[in-house]
Amino acid sequence: MSIPQMHDLLRKRRTERRAYNKVADLVEYLVCVRGEKPALIHYDSLIRANADSMGSAASVRTLLEDMKESAIAPDSGLYHGALQALAIHPDYILRAEIMQEMKERWLGLSPEGWHSLVVGLIRDRQYEVAMDKLDEMHSDGITVQPWLYDIFMFQLCEAGELDEAFNLLKYRFENSRNEILSTTWYYLMDVFSSAFHYEGVKFIWKRRVETESLVLSDGMTVAVLNLAARHSDPELATSAIRILSGRRSALTASHYEPLLNAYAGAGDLKTAFRVLVIMAKANIEPDTSTTRPLFLKLSASTELTQQAWSELESLVQAGHTIPVAAPNVVIEAYIQAGQFEQAVELYKSLHEICKSGPNTETFNVLLQGASRQARKDRSIFLASEMQALGVKPDMLTYDRLILACLKDQDDFEDAFRYLEEMIEVGADQPDGGWWMRGGTANVLIKRCVEKNDVRAWSLLDEMAKRGIDSFQLRDWVHQNWKGLEVQGRDGPAGAKSEDKLAAWSTL
Repeated sequence: MSIPQMHDLLRKRRTERRAYNKVADLVEYLVCVRGEKPALIHYDSLIRANADSMGSAASVRTLLEDMKESAIAPDSGLYHGALQALAIHPDYILRAEIMQEMKERWLGLSPEGWHSLVVGLIRDRQYEVAMDKLDEMHSDGITVQPWLYDIFMFQLCEAGELDEAFNLLKYRFENSRNEILSTTWYYLMDVFSSAFHYEGVKFIWKRRVETESLVLSDGMTVAVLNLAARHSDPELATSAIRILSGRRSALTASHYEPLLNAYAGAGDLKTAFRVLVIMAKANIEPDTSTTRPLFLKLSASTELTQQAWSELESLVQAGHTIPVAAPNVVIEAYIQAGQFEQAVELYKSLHEICKSGPNTETFNVLLQGASRQARKDRSIFLASEMQALGVKPDMLTYDRLILACLKDQDDFEDAFRYLEEMIEVGADQPDGGWWMRGGTANVLIKRCVEKNDVRAWSLLDEMAKRGIDSFQLRDWVHQNWKGLEVQGRDGPAGAKSEDKLAAWSTL
């Protein structure tokens, strides 16, 4: 084979994939066996071969230095080959040196060179510089290949630069939307929805999902639903629910609650209450946890709270069956605003809104208000109402009744009576049965200490038995106990210092 033929073979080999060793062997053969003097074609081929996975930026630098020592001047093609290699094995300093040399020699970049330059910058995580170069390509009218956009967008997403990825998507959609692959749309929607990037999700949803050009997974659609709830976007939430409801799996509370959140956040109370109605029809009974978005919205405005009851009345007039969770949240909002008496009046007319009548949560909310207002009389009234209506109390009911009784500065015996009833009714419940919450027990014990009531000690023991943190409280009781000494108990001065030190050491 003649030398010109071998040169043609060399040019062909350097464009092949995984040809690093073949190019190196062929150059070695030409120089060592056929006696060729090292020339531009040899260095050009070796540098381009470094675009292979076996190559390296260090090899490119070494070859360029050898050329300078041999006084072999690089041409535009060799520089482009070096940039191509540095796109695979990035070296920011060497790339900058090459670009400077090209500038000094008035050598411009070809479209292929521009692509290699931008890819190398992306690989170097020089995203701002890469974006500037991409803008230069746009300004110079250089056609950007779709694969470069894809690489750039993927890398921006991986780096968490979602705003930049979104801006690039908008540019592509406006200028070359048909070149965007469906896999790219899907990937971006997955990233945007996972990161709660509202603008990006909204953009893709309107242009691809609503046109049925892109079919999302259930998980991704639920993520979009949650995003709509976060941004109070009922339109997006309704669209997501429509897609989910058209699939085989049935909707659950985790689907309806974001929808409710979106409407509540947007101030559309009537539709938010209708979501509760729909949930009840689907045999998903809403409760206090479901109505938190409504509570937050209503408690922020007295006008909205007043409007909410009117909306419920209009829904009743329209023939809807209202679940009790709806009036409960309105009552709770009134209590949060300090309007306890108005909340009681709403309770008295609750049967006009909800045929099923009040439930345990209704009374728990009212008891919370009574406790805050120090209205023991109202608490006793509510307890009798529960008994008359056959509504069963739960642990929280008793806890709030105890707190209400403790508001009475003179007599707190009713608190102990409710505690005894609480223990008796909840004896078969898990975790040792029903008992007070830690904060309630703390208040009761301190009242006992104030009145020199020895029951404080048995309550402390029960707290310890149930694993409720009581060390600091016990220490406070020791320091403030003024009553008679109790057998097996040390008074304020009698607490053994070594026992206290041992207890402190366990904290």
